[in-house]
Amino acid sequence: MDMFPETENVFVEGGATEKATYLSVKNVTKVFKKGFGVFRKGQSGVVALDNVSLDVKKGEIFGILGPNGAGKSTLIKVVTGLVIPDSGDVTLNGLDFRRDKEKYMQSVGAQIETPVFFNKQSGWWNLKYLADLQGGLPDGRIKDIVEVVGLSGRINSRVGTYSMGMRQRLGIAQAIMHKPEFLVLDEPINGLDPDGIVQVRELIRQLRDDYGTTILFSSHILGEMQTLCDKVAFLSGGRLVAVKSREEIERGLGDAAILAVVCDEPNRAAALVSEKFGYRTKVQGTTLYVEVKGGNTADINRLLIENGISVVSFNVKKRTLEEMYKELTR
Repeated sequence: MDMFPETENVFVEGGATEKATYLSVKNVTKVFKKGFGVFRKGQSGVVALDNVSLDVKKGEIFGILGPNGAGKSTLIKVVTGLVIPDSGDVTLNGLDFRRDKEKYMQSVGAQIETPVFFNKQSGWWNLKYLADLQGGLPDGRIKDIVEVVGLSGRINSRVGTYSMGMRQRLGIAQAIMHKPEFLVLDEPINGLDPDGIVQVRELIRQLRDDYGTTILFSSHILGEMQTLCDKVAFLSGGRLVAVKSREEIERGLGDAAILAVVCDEPNRAAALVSEKFGYRTKVQGTTLYVEVKGGNTADINRLLIENGISVVSFNVKKRTLEEMYKELTR
């Protein structure tokens, strides 16, 4: 089923490949008149976005994270053309959101906040109605979309009988009906039970992996953000604090990594590591934790074995998105 165009790579110097920038947000600022929000106060109103710049590569799943009032929803609405910023530029695959608005919006599909449907009508009726508002679609096209979002078995049931997860999938179905290359999802897993979260997570991955869709989404569920996102932007008080890849999140800030070594003599192991490398260590039960800064962890393993210490397991401890979030926003 050829729903979306394939993703493309561009070649860079040295023979390596790197995904092209698809969404570019440059120096975007938005100030609302007082009374429209609880953001950091500015001289002429409340500052929702303060000189925000970020790039989303083609085919990425890019997350936006921040507390209430951080500017997440405003950024999403700017990117989808629902809010016009006071300054700055937004381009999508080279199309300017002001100059090329019609073509720009043809590439965008969005589910903003909770999807709203006619509960007394079937899922099929709702999709047909929404398709007609956009000029109409063949039944075969709508059937393909229903299959992609996994609602074939219930599409003729009344939406009022749908679970939250099914409603979210129906919302994504209406967002991708016109074959957008860029999909924006605002809190797509908010309020879902574990099964619903899994369903929406798998759908998001399918859209990226099978159809090359570039996806921008926000969520308060940090574990899901870390599981799904290639990169995460951290917003606080309308400002962009940082953009980190999944690998950077797991590694943590700076060049330090936490090594967890389960061995038969953890206290002696700690003394050896401290003396040889000068690393900070901590022992809990049979586990030795070592803060490694820019070194080769294999050297530590070799040191312990050469000194007759039996190593049961040897792993670099992965960081969580929650830990990164606390470090960046404290």
